[in-house]
Amino acid sequence: MGKDRGDVNRRAMELGLVLSPSALDLIVEADLDHEAVFRKAKENGEWLISPELIEGEADVCKLEPDPKDGTGMPQTVSRPTACEIEDRLIVLEGSDVTGQSTCSGSINDFIKYFNIRFENIRRVIQERVEYRGARSIEALRGEGNKARGRIIVMVTEKRESNKGNKFLDVEDPTGQLTVMVSDREDSSIKLYERILPDEVIGLDGVLTGDLFIANEIVQPDIPIAHERSYAGEEVYAAFLSDIHIGSYLFLEKEFQSFIKWLSGKGNKKDIAEKVKYIFIAGDLVDGIGIYPGQDKELIITDIKKQYEFLALLLEEIPPHIQIVASVGNHDAVRNAEPQPMVPKDLAPSLHKMPNVHLCGNPVWVTAHGVKILMYHGTSLDTIIGNLSGCSYSQPETGMIEYLKRRNLIPTYGNDGIAQEEKDFLFIGDVPDIFHCGHVHTNGFALYRGVNVINSGTWQAKTAFQERLGHQPTPAIVPVMNLANHEMVMLDFNEHGQDD
Repeated sequence: MGKDRGDVNRRAMELGLVLSPSALDLIVEADLDHEAVFRKAKENGEWLISPELIEGEADVCKLEPDPKDGTGMPQTVSRPTACEIEDRLIVLEGSDVTGQSTCSGSINDFIKYFNIRFENIRRVIQERVEYRGARSIEALRGEGNKARGRIIVMVTEKRESNKGNKFLDVEDPTGQLTVMVSDREDSSIKLYERILPDEVIGLDGVLTGDLFIANEIVQPDIPIAHERSYAGEEVYAAFLSDIHIGSYLFLEKEFQSFIKWLSGKGNKKDIAEKVKYIFIAGDLVDGIGIYPGQDKELIITDIKKQYEFLALLLEEIPPHIQIVASVGNHDAVRNAEPQPMVPKDLAPSLHKMPNVHLCGNPVWVTAHGVKILMYHGTSLDTIIGNLSGCSYSQPETGMIEYLKRRNLIPTYGNDGIAQEEKDFLFIGDVPDIFHCGHVHTNGFALYRGVNVINSGTWQAKTAFQERLGHQPTPAIVPVMNLANHEMVMLDFNEHGQDD
C-alpha cells in the first residue's frame, strides 16, 4: 500500500525535520522506510532531508560519468569562460529602503508622497517641447473664459454620463478641475479608455467656464528612440523569479537541472560558460500565512528554514556568478511597496554569501554597463484587471503599461504603497532591461528600445491558479547576451531540459 505524502511530511515536521519535495517523492514512490530515514537524519544532526542524504551521495552536482566513456571516470569540464571575466555589477544607491524608511503612515506622509509623485512625472511630461510651457490650473483660470492651453494634472476620477459624455476629475497643487474629453476620433483621445485613477497626464484644450474641454491626452511614456547600452564583451545574464521555496509545488528537480547546466552539464554549454549574472525578481520563498489554508500546501513551515534551503541551493551555483535577489509579496517583508530586503535574522546564510546581493523591491542595477530595473510585479494584478488587452498569459502587455505611465504602481488602491520621502516607484531613468515576475508566466517584448522580460516561475500550478484558469510556464529561463541583447529561452522541465 502506497504511502500518503501528507502523513510522511507531517511526521517529518513533528520531528523538526524538513523534507525537500524531491526527497518526499523518493520516499513515497520507492516506498522507503521513512521512519528509518528520519532516525538516521536525527542521529547525524541533519534538519534538511534531500535525495542525496537518502541515497548517501555527498554532492548533488557531482559530475557523472560520460556515457560514451567506458572507463566510468568523470568527465573533465573546462573552467567556464565567465570565471575569467571580472564582474561589473553595481546595485544602484537608493534602491533599498532598509534602515532608511521615512514612512510613519500619517496623512501628511500621504499628501507629501503624492506631491512628489506628481512633480516627478510632471517634469517628464515637460520634456516634450509642446508641454514646456504647461500652466497650472490656477494660472489657466486666471486667464478667464475661453482660455486655451496645456495643463499637467493627476486624475482623481474617471466617469461617463448617461448621454455618453466622458469626464475626468483632475487636480494639481493649485486646484481641481472637471475635464470633458472631446469625442473626436483622434488617437490621443482614445487614451481616455486606458486612463487609470492617480495617473499623471498632459491635457491640451480650452477652459469654458468651470469645464475644460480636452482635445489631446498624453502620457509621460518613454522616448520613442531609447539608446540602449551594451556590454563591451560577450557575457550572459539569466532572469528568474517566483522560486517559492517551502511550497510542496516547488520544482526542485528542475531547479537542480538549471544549477547543473550552470556548472557545465547539458546542452548549450557555450552559453552556460558565459553566464555571469542571475537576477531573481522576488518570491524567493512561499512564506507563511500569505493566504488562507496555505499551511496545507507547505512542505517547509518554518520561514527561516525556507530561506536556509534557498541558501543551500544557491551555494551550488558556481561562485563566479553574481546573484541579485529581490523580494516579492510572499517574502518575509512588509507588503507595502517599496519593500526592504530580507532581514539578516531571517536569512543569515544568504547574507553571508559573497556572490549573493540581497535587495529591496524595486531595485535598479547595472551589469557590464547595461541598466536593469527589477520589480516583482504585484500591481500587475490591478493593471491586468483594469485594462483591456492586458492578460496573465502575456504579462509583458501589463509591464509596458508601467513604462507608459513611468510608475510601478500607477493606481493607489489595493496595491499598498509606503509613502516614503523619495518615490522609489517612479521610473525616472529608462532601463535597458525591465524584469518582473509575480504572474508565473514567461513573457517578452521590445518596447521603444527596452527589453521587457517576465521570467515565469519554479512552482507548479497551484489550486488557486487552477480555479482562475491561469497557465503558468514553470522552469523556463530567459537568458540574455548583454553584448547584443539577444535572448534564448531555456527549458529545464523534465521533457525539455535545455532548450
